[in-house]
Amino acid sequence: MSEGKRTAFLLSIGEELLEGRIVDTNAPFLAEEFLGLGMAVVGMHTCGDAPGSFAEQLSRWDGEVDVLVATGGLGPTVDDRVRAECAEFLKTTLVDIPGAVEPLQDYFSKNDEADAPEYFLAQGRMPSGASAFRNRAGTAWAFYVRLPKGSLLCCLPGPPHEVQAVWRDGGAKTMLADSFGMPEAHAFGTFQTVGVPEAILELQVRDLLEHGKNPRMGITARGKVVTLSAMAHPEGDASAKTVLEATAVELRNRLGPVLFGRDGDTLAARVVRVLASQGQSVATAESCTGGQLSQALTDIPGASKVFRYGWITYADEAKSSELGVDAALIQKYGAVSEEVACAMADGARQRSHSDWALALTGVAGPDGGTSAKPVGLVWLGIAGPHGVTAIRRQQGTRAGRPGVQQGAVMDALDLLRRELLGIPSLDSTPSPD
Repeated sequence: MSEGKRTAFLLSIGEELLEGRIVDTNAPFLAEEFLGLGMAVVGMHTCGDAPGSFAEQLSRWDGEVDVLVATGGLGPTVDDRVRAECAEFLKTTLVDIPGAVEPLQDYFSKNDEADAPEYFLAQGRMPSGASAFRNRAGTAWAFYVRLPKGSLLCCLPGPPHEVQAVWRDGGAKTMLADSFGMPEAHAFGTFQTVGVPEAILELQVRDLLEHGKNPRMGITARGKVVTLSAMAHPEGDASAKTVLEATAVELRNRLGPVLFGRDGDTLAARVVRVLASQGQSVATAESCTGGQLSQALTDIPGASKVFRYGWITYADEAKSSELGVDAALIQKYGAVSEEVACAMADGARQRSHSDWALALTGVAGPDGGTSAKPVGLVWLGIAGPHGVTAIRRQQGTRAGRPGVQQGAVMDALDLLRRELLGIPSLDSTPSPD
């Protein structure tokens, strides 16, 4: 194991991952979390459920890294062998996790009159000498234990929402931070932007990304959100936190309103917070996005304080009957038009009695486009205290229909964010010639 920076290895377990039936999102999530802890992930590996596969990885990595994190293999099926193989590797037995087995029996009894089988109750056991992590999102308990050559093994469940629950609320992240953690001499942060492509944003901060700079920075893009990460260390009399905060100020000065959040912030969360702080509400009227804008907003805790109504008016008749859009307007300009987007937003605001309303109508593809209205064209309507307007956005089509829809949702959220904060909206993206 390294005497310098702490290291980790991520092991994802499951035949469904090897066969491509499920995409592994646990490893990327944990890698980012370890970065925030100041630990280096030196590798990732996916193995199947065959007998001996997990034990083979324990033999390979024990003593090579400080932390080995395994996800999967803790459930109630016959191929969930992590607990048993771990106990065998440690030359010990499985023991009941205090307070875990009885609730599992009660849980099973509610769904079946028979006693819970042994394989189901095994979810509440761990190798002797291990310590448990509570899993509030599922039935399989997690645990951690020291391996013979000194590596710390953390065994987490497989479903991503359970991994995140154990990590954040079950004690896994806290335990690792206490055991290894980010040295006080380092500080890590991320900065979220929207509205400017990665290539253009990079030009504005290129000097900050140069090798050897403090903080060490990176840039990544996920859809329309571009994230800048920064790992700072002390410089002269300035602490790592001071260096990081100075960088935050520099980024705000350079990037202005395209910088919307920090660390785990999302654009939808930012919009919900601003609406709540101003005591205002919003409604949505969607066509091409099929409710994804409503979902983005209502996924945020506290959205009930600001979100009033959401309409999915996919058909032209629905736009008229539900939102009061004049059928003659649709006939004259088409459903994908500035006029219809404005009418949808205005109708949603009036019917919901909300302070704001957002409307989306466009050509999501892959078919249905014309030279005048190509695939990816979306009109965003917004109605608010100062009137009704609409802007045109041409979404990229390389990511297909989902990319067009997700891009439109992000544009709509950013449009509302800017209106709420009094920031001018970005110029409309011209359609291709």
